[in-house]
Amino acid sequence: LLYTIKFEVQYIMSNGTQDRELILANFQAITGIEDIAISLATLEQFNWDIDNAIVAAVSEDPSSPTPHLNNPTQLPCGVNTTFKVEWRGREEVFSLNISETTIGTLKEHLSARVGVPKDNFTIIGFPSLMVQTDNKTLLEMGVSNNSKLVMIETTAAHSLGRGHNSQGPGMYRFKITVEGRLEELVFPASDTISQIKSYIESSYNIPVQEQRWAGWPPATSDSLELRDVVLDLPCHRLNVTRRAPIPAPISSPVSDEEFQVEDELDDSMGCSTSSGPSQRPLMTVGKSTEDNVIQFLEVFEERYGNVHPSFHFGSLKSAMSAAFSVPADLKRPLIVFLHSDKALPGHLFCSQVLCSESIARFIDEHFVIWAHDLTDSRLQQRILTECQGIFGVDGRRQVEYYIPEKLPLMIVITKVQSSPQVFAVFQGDISPDMLMAQLMDAAENYSQTRSIEKAAEVEQEQRNLLRAQQEQEYLDSLQRDREKDELKKIEKKEQQLNHETEEAKLSSYSDLVPPEPDSNVPSSDITFKLPSGERINRKFAHSDRLKCLSYYMGSKGFCPTKFKLIQNFPKRQYDEDEMELTLEDLGLTRREILYVEERD
Repeated sequence: LLYTIKFEVQYIMSNGTQDRELILANFQAITGIEDIAISLATLEQFNWDIDNAIVAAVSEDPSSPTPHLNNPTQLPCGVNTTFKVEWRGREEVFSLNISETTIGTLKEHLSARVGVPKDNFTIIGFPSLMVQTDNKTLLEMGVSNNSKLVMIETTAAHSLGRGHNSQGPGMYRFKITVEGRLEELVFPASDTISQIKSYIESSYNIPVQEQRWAGWPPATSDSLELRDVVLDLPCHRLNVTRRAPIPAPISSPVSDEEFQVEDELDDSMGCSTSSGPSQRPLMTVGKSTEDNVIQFLEVFEERYGNVHPSFHFGSLKSAMSAAFSVPADLKRPLIVFLHSDKALPGHLFCSQVLCSESIARFIDEHFVIWAHDLTDSRLQQRILTECQGIFGVDGRRQVEYYIPEKLPLMIVITKVQSSPQVFAVFQGDISPDMLMAQLMDAAENYSQTRSIEKAAEVEQEQRNLLRAQQEQEYLDSLQRDREKDELKKIEKKEQQLNHETEEAKLSSYSDLVPPEPDSNVPSSDITFKLPSGERINRKFAHSDRLKCLSYYMGSKGFCPTKFKLIQNFPKRQYDEDEMELTLEDLGLTRREILYVEERD
């Protein structure tokens, strides 16, 4: 038996199999051990040396090594669930108790296996869309048997193999997503695009001819140096995936037999060429924007079902307003989805990627999505004209670069400091997991921008509030000054009126005072003692009435209604009923002193 096992092990190792999943499968097939946790523990105990691991597992010699776990925490308790985590093209198999294992624990296991610090990567692909925290259990995140997760490094700073570890003068910084893994790389300005592609080939084993790039500006060639390429600063984003084999192009004219083959392909993707609702175009030239949006939604649901992102109802301009012309905390990136029935990947992308429940839900929560059909070339010109009107000539060229050969297309638009810009472009051959990772990156990136804009918006609101308060205070002050001025004018008018009235009264009193009598007329010499102590002397005829004395004092400013005449000795106050009596009647026929006092 040991000889047979030895032969099989030598055969496996001679074929150069280094994939741990294959080693694990061969180990289980040879030893008959079905428990994956025990198999993993045994292989790790012997550093994945399948020869010694198999001998130890089947040997009946008590002195043979007993398999044990280097890390006891890998032994699950209770019912285990087997799932995989993909990293750099290889898969790590785990068998853990998902009700007890948290995301943080899984990160520790991954860190121990692949040698990447747990703070330098994230895990995506969880079926649940709950917010990921290290204390969430795998059960809460929806992990089940045969689930497949993806590990993405996010914060590691990598050398470029050319000795450039940090950005300096004449250097360009890039964020390059390589098959789902986010790398931060720095290249000298003298490097060509061809050299960057060669670096990706040597570092990630993706041949140059199989590399599919997104993010380079239009009309760039491999011979261009970075200094001659218009790049986003301070960091340019790129995406590279492995290109699927490209079928040979169909020659023109197309034969009936080739049409039949194309029809069969369409049938396999749920797009039968037979008459029916699925053959209706998504959009029709000549229809209004609103009618085309309704038609797009109806036909899209006929083809792919009701599970899809909530497409914006309206024009591209109104979609821009819905995404960005709102308060900062409500702003979202805009996805422009461009589709063509002439592009075969479009049907697969819609049915398998865009209409995935998790992706549709994530887009609805974090993005505004606007769709347009480009099957008809006239519709292509219309969208290019709209893009030029909103994004300018450069934006039109970026979109034009992908039309129509590179459809379907998802263009992520963000708006920073009132300027819309293309954040990322995803083509139709992207996998669901990779698209989710890219969308998460775009949403997280824009959330940081939104936070900055929110802080600026709050600061601006505070400045506006302070300015409004100051303006209101200034207006209130002006109003008070106007009211004071108005009050002063009124008071002045009243004073003037009173003065005029007083003068009129004085003039009228003067007209009522008789002239002083001649020396031959019997008269009285009256002295008026004013409240100020001043004295006024005047002669009156004995026949003058007492009211003539009051009129005289009124002509001097002492109105009879406010002042009274009093004789001190004998003490006597003259009342209104005495005003018609003459001085002779009152006995005021000699030199008399009368006091002028204010009435009570």
